Amino acid sequence: MAADVKLAINKVSKGFPGVQALDSVSFEIKSGHLHALVGENGAGKSTLIKILAAAAQRDSGHILLDGVPYNPRNPRDAFAAGISTIYQEFNLLLTRSVMSNVMLGKEPRRIPGIVDFKAMSLKTEEILATLKAGHIDVTAPVEELTVSEKQLVEIARALLNEATLFIMDEPTAALNRQEVNALFEVIAVLKARGATILYVSHRLEEIFQLADTVTVLRDGAHIRTAPIGEVTADSLITDMIGHRLEAVFPERNPSLGEEILRVEGLSTSAFTDVSFALRAGEVLAVTGVGGSGKTELGKALFGDFPIRAGQITVNGEAFRADPSSAIAAGVICVPEDRKVEGVIQNLDVKRNISLAMLGRVARLGVINRAAERAVAGAQVRDLGIKTPSLAQEVGNLSGGNQQKVALGKWLAAGARVFILMEPTQGIDVGVKFEVYELAARLSRKGAAIILISSELPEVLGLAHRVLVMRSGALAAELDGLTTDAEEILRHALGADQ
Repeated sequence: MAADVKLAINKVSKGFPGVQALDSVSFEIKSGHLHALVGENGAGKSTLIKILAAAAQRDSGHILLDGVPYNPRNPRDAFAAGISTIYQEFNLLLTRSVMSNVMLGKEPRRIPGIVDFKAMSLKTEEILATLKAGHIDVTAPVEELTVSEKQLVEIARALLNEATLFIMDEPTAALNRQEVNALFEVIAVLKARGATILYVSHRLEEIFQLADTVTVLRDGAHIRTAPIGEVTADSLITDMIGHRLEAVFPERNPSLGEEILRVEGLSTSAFTDVSFALRAGEVLAVTGVGGSGKTELGKALFGDFPIRAGQITVNGEAFRADPSSAIAAGVICVPEDRKVEGVIQNLDVKRNISLAMLGRVARLGVINRAAERAVAGAQVRDLGIKTPSLAQEVGNLSGGNQQKVALGKWLAAGARVFILMEPTQGIDVGVKFEVYELAARLSRKGAAIILISSELPEVLGLAHRVLVMRSGALAAELDGLTTDAEEILRHALGADQ
């Protein structure tokens, strides 16, 4: 192994019941480099991360860390070896202070048994300062921090423990643009200190901005490792999905129907006086920067965010904005946090899909198992959900397939208005286009879609109209066929004033 290789992965394999997650994967990560790891959901990225973090054990193969065999028995061993994994779900003690989290297990003491809180505070402030995060109150409970600040606490703790290899799993998935830029500055600091970073992301623009080298996995196999200068976005996408994408976005539905939903003077604590109408077959995008009110608008329409004033009507009839009334009126919401709110992780695929329509597959309170399997099986086939069986727990599926299950549940229930909250966040490029095609198919069948999205390409590629939110108000209504990213951003950032 070359002296400049930090980590060498050699013929590593890992299988689960019905799935070969990794199949003899081999590649090397150079010291001091940011090495990107990309692939569709289900490609094996998460499994490889878990093996490196010792949250799972490989079935075969071997790994060298700094030229020495790496065989951690548990996450503590991985941490002691200098490997720090920062997952999308942070590993923090939420009710404890920032400094308690950063110094966990290494608290300075005046005398045995007595923690030196002043020294603890100063050391934490010193570490955060190196990450340009001196604004964080080290005495504040972690639960009061923003997502990006929690991320910095994880990184600070890793620095204190002298981590030399940082594994970042979708680190920008829940960050706004300002927080993303701040994270990139932190990454630059880590690299300047000589750290090696394994960076997992679905956002190809980040890969080309940050990476020195990129590795592609597909269906558990290693496809390619190359310097970033030797690949293009198109070649990466082809490697990830196994074929070329002929068209990025499907054709918009050309014939819109009658008005199906109307919102008049809607106000909440997050936005005021929002009004618009939505027609059958239309895709209406709502976009804006963080804090604009777009997320709360989507939730309010489904009754998941308290409304202070205004009215919502469906087919000319007003309804009380609560989830039960919304579902009864055919208005559904596919939430942003699908793992917590979109599906039930420990229930199987069959039951997740049938949950919204148990009345149709049950008689006298007894579920007809055959009817339930038929309904769920139809959605699995139509949506191309990759699962070993209908009995597979949804928590064992990839993020993209979990999103399909969340959509399939409402498709089976016959919903007519779909509120899609950041529907492609954290899912791979191949499944993204499947979601886009599904949205277009629903539109052509007469469903009305409200697309709440921060991704301007999908807003521009799918929407008939675009509503731009800014500071809790509707800043602009634009024609989706003629507008462009620059015009949307002018309104979103207030540059039009």
